[in-house]
Amino acid sequence: MAVVRKVEPLRSSVCDAALGSADSIEFRHAVLDAIRTRIPYDIGLMAMLDPATLQPTSQTTIGVDSVPRHAVETAARLEYGPAPYGNAIGKLARNPVGVETIRDAIDGDIRCAEPYVEILEPFGMDDEMRFVVHGRDKLCWGCGTVMRGPGRRFSRDEVRLLAGTVRAIGEGLRLSLIRQAPRVLAEVPGGPSVVIVGPDDEVESATAPAVAYLDRISDECGTRMVPAVFAAERLRNSGAAAAVTRARTIDGEWVVIRAGKLDGRGTAGRVVVTLEPAGPAEIVSLLAAIHGLTPREAEVLGHILAGKTRVEVAHRLFVSPYTVQDHLKSIYAKVGVNSRQELVAQLFFTHYLPRFDSPVAPDGWFAGAGSV
Repeated sequence: MAVVRKVEPLRSSVCDAALGSADSIEFRHAVLDAIRTRIPYDIGLMAMLDPATLQPTSQTTIGVDSVPRHAVETAARLEYGPAPYGNAIGKLARNPVGVETIRDAIDGDIRCAEPYVEILEPFGMDDEMRFVVHGRDKLCWGCGTVMRGPGRRFSRDEVRLLAGTVRAIGEGLRLSLIRQAPRVLAEVPGGPSVVIVGPDDEVESATAPAVAYLDRISDECGTRMVPAVFAAERLRNSGAAAAVTRARTIDGEWVVIRAGKLDGRGTAGRVVVTLEPAGPAEIVSLLAAIHGLTPREAEVLGHILAGKTRVEVAHRLFVSPYTVQDHLKSIYAKVGVNSRQELVAQLFFTHYLPRFDSPVAPDGWFAGAGSV
């Protein structure tokens, strides 16, 4: 009963932060502050996830000035390596509670476990509580961790307290992406945006445009290379030829991060990571996910944005025009517009207008340099 009484104030603080934050960065800071007032910790971290891949992109930290490069490389291996540890993001996302301490996740003496030896101990920490957050759409939009020094383990009540709040945090993250309007885009160097990640997840080289992209994805000291390193490790152990994830820059633009095997040597080779503006196909799927559209509504949205009429959409989907109109009404309500014209205009102002001074590439989309 005591835990139940404590959940509501924390959940209320999260909801207030969701309403008052201008973007996802401000919201993440507010959430970490709210958690800290009710569940004291020494170091806290919260990251955005691409819900399609569960890969962290931008992140916010409290209690540490910078994150060493080796910590990023180790974290990537522990999340996506051949033997992910007990409360890795993918496993925790399938946990109905969504919150777990390191001692609950790892059998035996945690002081012998790699997460403790490689992550907690170097920061002077002794306990960790990790969490993932889902929105009402059941998609996983973020993850986080809070750590404590020696002698102050997280209690069962604190696990239950945070578990009672994660849904509100997830919904707040989703809403923060809806509200985050793109700002005037920063100038970036011309040329390809490429990062080369070595077999041990060390960044061997990166072009100036790639560094500019990564700086605009994360404003946290030491976490710039997180999207590239995590993408490389995820690819190595996926068995796939390529891996794709999406991230949003600090100034509100969407970026597609692609990883491919450079040496073709399975898990042992180097990986090339490229960053580029999100094209129309990625934008449609992002809009659908952020606004909580159903799969059928997402199909309708794609056809509408491709210029199809209501009758043409009905013909392609083998439904009546009246059914398409019902789907459109639902889409308008979720996106916050009243007509097809407003829907298209919102897409234009969000994704095209900030790039309007950029040259157009042969595929009809804005060219890469400075366009995200």
